[in-house]
Amino acid sequence: MRPLSFLFRICPLILICFALAGCAGMTSAAPKVAFHSFSFNGKAYADKWATTVDLLEYSYGDQYRMVRGKVEPPRERLGPQSRVSGFMPVGEFLYVKWRIKATGEVVDDWVDLRPLLPKDMTKHELIFFIEDRQLYLYLVTPTPKGVKDPPILKTYLSMFTVTYEIHPTNTFASK
Repeated sequence: MRPLSFLFRICPLILICFALAGCAGMTSAAPKVAFHSFSFNGKAYADKWATTVDLLEYSYGDQYRMVRGKVEPPRERLGPQSRVSGFMPVGEFLYVKWRIKATGEVVDDWVDLRPLLPKDMTKHELIFFIEDRQLYLYLVTPTPKGVKDPPILKTYLSMFTVTYEIHPTNTFASK
């Protein structure tokens, strides 16, 4: 009889703990989701960075949800281009790792995107470029380009829409 009374006393406590844990999970911050794009293209544009570096790894997202690629043997490098568009979580960081072909040096860069991106990423695109040891990241807005808008940057999209370099220099912060 004693074990049964113990069970009746402990079961409600266990149920309350599970209920509180469930409520805590429901109040945790959900990721910001927006229809936007993430891309890179090392064969296009004027600089064609894939001719001078090998892309080894990239991650766009947060610790749980991300767009990523990583070299796995027997491959020695990733493809030089990729584009992902749709409703997806807005990334908290960008990590890129590459090898400079001329020297064999491996370089990587991690960018905290949280202070760099607009509150609403709807219809925006993030594009990265690599130039030797430097990673460049551009924010392409859906806003058509006017006469007095920023100059043309490494992406051809900057000829038609307002585009900002957000890494290494953050020109978006001044807007």
